[in-house]
Formats: sequence, structure tokens, C-alpha cells
Amino acid sequence: MTRNFIDLLRGSYSIIPAHYMGKIDLIFTSPPYNIGSKSPRIDGHRKSGKYDPKSYGGITGYADNLPEDEYQRQQIEFLFWAARALKDDGTLVYNHKPRRKNGVMIHPMQWLLQCPDLTLMEEIVWDRRSTHNHANRLFWGTTERLYVFRKSEGSYRFLNTDRLEFRDDHWEIPLSSRKATEKSHACPFSEKLTANVIKAFTEPNDLVCDPYSGSGTTAVVSKALKRSFVGSELVKSYHQQSLERLLAAREVV
Repeated sequence: MTRNFIDLLRGSYSIIPAHYMGKIDLIFTSPPYNIGSKSPRIDGHRKSGKYDPKSYGGITGYADNLPEDEYQRQQIEFLFWAARALKDDGTLVYNHKPRRKNGVMIHPMQWLLQCPDLTLMEEIVWDRRSTHNHANRLFWGTTERLYVFRKSEGSYRFLNTDRLEFRDDHWEIPLSSRKATEKSHACPFSEKLTANVIKAFTEPNDLVCDPYSGSGTTAVVSKALKRSFVGSELVKSYHQQSLERLLAAREVV
């Protein structure tokens, strides 16, 4: 049976209460990429839609292997939800990347422009300086994208430009080390990346949301920067890691 975004949200171990709808200043999130099956690496793990411990992007506890049309419908539903959840001057920053499945490039723009309630404002290239795709017949993809949206009937709120570490649209930020990811989430946000996004679009006490919160990097950085946070996570072990990291987190000036 098809599971839409709202079904996943209701099934999460942490949930976004209904009273937050229309009150969120920033949604910063990265959904599963739906690359669990037929990845360029074929080693008995990804081939069967399972987590591949040798490559970034895999998700433990979730096969990440939906039919592509179902996955894209789910993401379009998420976009409509985000438009309702944001304040009039709120911002959505959506991390994704072009993928290859069955020898064909699938670009996020195939679904990102399907929500008329959101207007695309920026496309930032995140240069991770690493890749798990070392195919001999293809260029190696070391970059992902941050797509920045405002509400179509709202305003674009860009803040704190004098305090941003990255001010252009190309951010060279290495992915977390493989040693670190073996102990927690397979592909966590960089804290440096997250801090730059939060500083660009929010002020202290603003509300930040991550509906695919993973191991809680957005939550931890939000707390450190004195922002409020709400989120959800489908995988119980990641949710537990989030709670542990939040308990250990400290606010910074």
C-alpha cells in the first residue's frame, strides 16, 4: 500500500504537533534519496535494497527503495505540507541531489517545481569532496544541492549576511568522516553546513523544523544557536541518538 508523507509523519517516533502549522520560520531537511536498490555499487547489500555499510547515503533500518513514482508523489506531498507549515516569511531549505537509477539521471527538479505554493529562490551547491560512486564511465558526483524556497504569497527573509561563513552559492564542506558515521547515522548533516543555513534564515528564538531529523544535527545546532526546534524521525535508533545528542548539547554565543 502506498504510504504518503503524512502517513510517515504520523508513524514517526517524534511528531510535529498540529499547532505548529503556520508558525515555523525555517524548515531545513534532507529526505531519504530512494537509492536503496541498483546503486552503482553492487556488493550484495544495495543490490537487494539493503543498507550498504561501504557507501554514504544508506539508511540503517529503512530500505530506501520505493517505486520512483511513489517516492516523488511523497516528496510533492511534503512540499505542500511545508508550504502550510511555514510562516508567511518562512523558508524551506531542501537538501537533495541528482541520482542515477537504471542508467538514467533523475533530477530533484522533476518534483520540486510541482508545488505552486512555493517559489524557488536559490540553488546552492554543497561540495562534499567525497563520493561512493566511482563508476568508470561516469564523472564522479561529489556534490549535492540545497534548494531554497519561500512561500509564493510571502516574502524572502535572508538574514545575518555579515556572520555567514559561506556567502556564495558554492559551499565546500567535507562530509562527516566514515569512522564517525559508522557509530551513528550513515549520512549526517555537517554541523558547519547546518549552522550556515540557520544563521542565514533565522534569528534567536525562531522556530526551526526538520521533518526527516535523522540523528538530530539540525536539532543540536538549533539549540546551540538558541533557536527552538521541532522535528520527526521514522527510525527509532536515530531518534534515540537525537535525544542523547540534545542532552549533551550546549548553547553558544
